[in-house]
Amino acid sequence: MLRFEHIFEEEPRYGDLTVDVMENPPAAKIEFSVGDDGVWLAANAEGFLYLARIFAEMGVRKLEPGYHFHRREWLRKSAGSEQQVSVELLDV
Repeated sequence: MLRFEHIFEEEPRYGDLTVDVMENPPAAKIEFSVGDDGVWLAANAEGFLYLARIFAEMGVRKLEPGYHFHRREWLRKSAGSEQQVSVELLDV
């Protein structure tokens, strides 16, 4: 049996979440890339668990629609590129 568990604190330490969305844990490696074949997400196990914690907490907390953050360093890019990865909570 596999199990994923994340404990949410009542008072978030990092603004709206208890997970620091602006700095990966040291062992987490995450890369997004965009090519002719679409968007590619590559991460090690720690990177996927970090993303899972972020996405789980965004789904559970009562955040305003439109809540978002940007991570430039997650995007595998060519030198000088100003693109970034943006994650946003939609209102559906």
